[in-house]
Amino acid sequence: MEADNGNKSEKKKEDPSPKNESWMDKAEAFIDEAADKIHKSDTYRKADETVEEATKKLFRKAGRWWGKL
Repeated sequence: MEADNGNKSEKKKEDPSPKNESWMDKAEAFIDEAADKIHKSDTYRKADETVEEATKKLFRKAGRWWGKL
């Protein structure tokens, strides 16, 4: 009997209802829209530039150290 209960619960997990799928689609669309807004924001652009500059400085410093070895 326990094995039968396990199989039934697996079937329920594998087959989401259409209502759940519509909620998932709406959530994914909302997340995509929010991500686009963040990527287009001025703050994100400035942070990206700052991180890029720091990375360049770090690799230049590492290159100098590598040359001295």
